Amino acid sequence: MTSPHDTSAWLERQDGTTVTVQGACSIGRAETNQVVLADGKASRKHAVIHRQGESEYWLVDLGSSNGTYLNGRRVPQPVALSDGATIQIGNSVLRFRRASTPSEDGAGHITISQPTLVDIRTVPCWLLLADIADSTGLSNRVPAEQLPIIVGRWFAETKQVVEANGGAINKYLGDGFFAYWPSTASTIPRLAVAIRGLKEMQSVATPRFRLVVHHGQVLMGGGPSLGEESLSGSDVNFIFRMEKLAGSLQHACLMSEAAATGLAEHVPATPAGTHPLSGFPGSYPFLSF
Repeated sequence: MTSPHDTSAWLERQDGTTVTVQGACSIGRAETNQVVLADGKASRKHAVIHRQGESEYWLVDLGSSNGTYLNGRRVPQPVALSDGATIQIGNSVLRFRRASTPSEDGAGHITISQPTLVDIRTVPCWLLLADIADSTGLSNRVPAEQLPIIVGRWFAETKQVVEANGGAINKYLGDGFFAYWPSTASTIPRLAVAIRGLKEMQSVATPRFRLVVHHGQVLMGGGPSLGEESLSGSDVNFIFRMEKLAGSLQHACLMSEAAATGLAEHVPATPAGTHPLSGFPGSYPFLSF
């Protein structure tokens, strides 16, 4: 077993053994999980710990019947983890640990380790943001014991659609997620399949949710594999502003002109007007799909 001192984050089991948290660390009864629980109250795929960039770790319940508990409280939606947090699944208890950045030297002074140098590059990407509509209203309408199951299963099913079609979830946002596809020759057909799958979920599933799609240049770096990269730049900010616009316009599906141009042969879209976005000069054309 890897020593926890050689890792950024790890889980401590009740028997004292540790499991390194790398990328998306899955937890459940199935042998394919990174953390396998021999616990009858655990689902086969129960939960996942998702690393976001270099410093954030989020706990996501995948719609389990018996729930995932963080520090004694059931997790209704993705939540950020802090060092020392206790995760309980059935009768199994895991303690989340992560290496601290500040440390004391021999003289008792606080020192800060130098940041890791990373390869930052500009990459054309397809960006997709999904967000549960009126999450506050949903919590008021749905019985408290059912809400974590409904929301968790939505995250599990949307995650499956994205990843099965070559995408990666970059960030969980509490009541939604941000996903991306680096642009390659094969990206557009697979992205179109993912969009159709998510739109089919919109038509039949609870909860109601919004989709926004954009294409642009992204600053990428800091992660060893797809999904762990730190994404930034103007186009990342643009799609988050788009999601706010979609909510104000009450559009379930909204795409930018750049996205509509690339997806024209695969995803039909109709004009949704020209609108300003907070923080960006001028106005921009958008399309509903």
